[in-house]
Amino acid sequence: MPLECVCPVCGTVGVVIPIQILPERGMVIANGKFVTLSGHEMALLELLAKSFPRVLTKESALDHIYQLDPDGEPEIKIIDVYICKIRKKVEPLGLRIDTQWGKGYALAAPLRIAGAA
Repeated sequence: MPLECVCPVCGTVGVVIPIQILPERGMVIANGKFVTLSGHEMALLELLAKSFPRVLTKESALDHIYQLDPDGEPEIKIIDVYICKIRKKVEPLGLRIDTQWGKGYALAAPLRIAGAA
């Protein structure tokens, strides 16, 4: 599923990130490469993708990932741990997760190279 940035006012499609997320297989495919993610890592990356290009707050991520946990939520810092693990895994694919200090995290669009199609 390519990720698109759509203007909420006019509906114009902006940046498109060529990424495939296959949650049933725990795989992420981009730029002809793939990596596998754990269940919580996959859930968090899917949420980042659905939020693209907006910032995902740690609180929203924690609520989403642990909403069905009958034993309660872990500490909010676990989101930082998952983001760190995901970053290490998806970096070789050319994907990046940016930190918005005091706000949360956002999946970043790759830079376009001048003269590239």
